[in-house]
Amino acid sequence: MLGSPSSPSDYKSGFVAIAGRPNTGKSTFLNQVLGRKVAIVTHKPQTTRTRILGVLHHPEGQAVFLDTPGIHAPGSSRLNRAMVRTARDACRDVDLVLFFVDLPNGFTDDDLKIMNSLPAGKAPVFLVLNKVDRMDRPKLLPILAHMEHHEHRFAQILPISALNGDNLAQLVEQVFRILPLGPPFFPEGQISDQPETFIVAEVVREKLFLALHQELPYALGVKVETFEEREDSQGLWDIGAVIMVERESHKGIVIGKGGSVLKWVGSQARKELEGLLGLKMHLKLWVRVKSQWRENVTLLRAMGYPDHLEAGD
Repeated sequence: MLGSPSSPSDYKSGFVAIAGRPNTGKSTFLNQVLGRKVAIVTHKPQTTRTRILGVLHHPEGQAVFLDTPGIHAPGSSRLNRAMVRTARDACRDVDLVLFFVDLPNGFTDDDLKIMNSLPAGKAPVFLVLNKVDRMDRPKLLPILAHMEHHEHRFAQILPISALNGDNLAQLVEQVFRILPLGPPFFPEGQISDQPETFIVAEVVREKLFLALHQELPYALGVKVETFEEREDSQGLWDIGAVIMVERESHKGIVIGKGGSVLKWVGSQARKELEGLLGLKMHLKLWVRVKSQWRENVTLLRAMGYPDHLEAGD
């Protein structure tokens, strides 16, 4: 932990877990509240595969947000099961839990099951009703009234829109009312703990999700193999990443006719990464068949995926 002798006596700092079902807007919220993209976002569930840390530097102190994979019924792969454990374990030993619900769908039985499955801890829970921009006000009021009398005693019930920023300032204000006094955990200016290679892999994966629509996204993995600055290149970096698919038939889909899909993914990823990382780069992508990559503990750890990967799992 980084202490700061100059921090005022009323400075607050703490950890805030962001939990909930897939596709409830958790990563969109994190990017919006930080004012910068640290988590990839698509309309597909289970886009986030591991814990993403985002640091909010605020006049009142520092809030360290832990964006987690959406909690869902664990699938058959080791990666899938580790994702669920990562999300649940992130709710342990934090100062606050933000539990996200897709407001247009209401608070469902699935939400209730997930709430009941979270580790019992001392942290208060805010119920965050996201996507309020998609609701008519007359429909919103009965939902809020119902949730106020719900069996779960939420510390706060807050309707927001992570997409357009509605009520985010109020949510942040309430977060800092909860956080304890203490010095900052991260230096000023640092907003994430993710290495550049992880960011590259995530952005490439995001563009693959967007390009392939309903085809293959959950069977795809991205591993960065090259990240180096060229000699005498005036700041140009060579970055190479491998896109892993599970079947030979998937390879052609990812490449696309005449290489169209791979070219689009590489172009879109390069443009975004140059802005995020502040680097000029040459991004090269390859596609390889690796049938059991989601079961390979060594490979998954090298890719930066959850720590909860056990050989006997």
